[in-house]
Amino acid sequence: MRSTGWVALLVIALIVIYMTAPNFRRSRVKRWRHEVFAHRGLHDIDSGIVENTLPAFDAACRNGYGMELDIQFTKDLQVVVFHDDTLKRLTGDPRRVDECTLQELKAMPLHGIDTARIPTFREMLELVNGRTPLLIELKSGKNNVKLCEAMLEQLKDYRGEYIVESFNPLIVAWFRYHAPQLVRGQLVCPMKGYYPAANQTGAFLMAGLLLNFIARPDFVAYDANAKRFFSPHFQRFIFHTPMAAWTVRSESLQSLIEKRGEISIFEKIRVKKGQTFNEN
Repeated sequence: MRSTGWVALLVIALIVIYMTAPNFRRSRVKRWRHEVFAHRGLHDIDSGIVENTLPAFDAACRNGYGMELDIQFTKDLQVVVFHDDTLKRLTGDPRRVDECTLQELKAMPLHGIDTARIPTFREMLELVNGRTPLLIELKSGKNNVKLCEAMLEQLKDYRGEYIVESFNPLIVAWFRYHAPQLVRGQLVCPMKGYYPAANQTGAFLMAGLLLNFIARPDFVAYDANAKRFFSPHFQRFIFHTPMAAWTVRSESLQSLIEKRGEISIFEKIRVKKGQTFNEN
């Protein structure tokens, strides 16, 4: 009976390892080790620079930082750069982004700042023009495949460097099979971060990175501020997975990320590349 129990445990362990393993082609990620990305551009609301806007992206370029940004569809299937599912936090409008047309979104100032508007993905690309590397997060929605296709279509003539990531493992998997040359990352956070979009089972699978067998990500981007969060440690120590930390807001955490050789997605701190705004 005892030997049967050990065999069962071994089988379970092998299944978990198979399910959570990343892509082992590490040479693909070598160039990105130690890269620093300004989270949603180099923004500072006190200076009138709003996250995920053209001024924030220009500031990142001018200071020599890579930049992280979020893309999703409008109601009329235009690709825009915006993080939240709803417009409430930045505009006061309770609607979802995908319930509004591009024209409606363009009419909304962000944080009440008339010069701060939601940019299209194409406008961002034209502004950056290859000046700095991009970390593009694809938000999960009703038209995930179309969003992936639209993003690649707009990037086909772009000459700058970029990598992609998403919380949705099916989006990451799409790139595995349809754009395997792209470096792809799986975003992960504790279970509570997936509610209410996912049920308890879905949240458990995604928080534990138990769907990595679908996407085989090149790197894992984890919530660096989460407490008692097991799956990033498992990736780091079992697989030596290339890691990206978000969102880094203290110099002590940034130092730790640098020592680990991980990608840093930062805001409101000073790092070695260029100059950021002072930490609040």
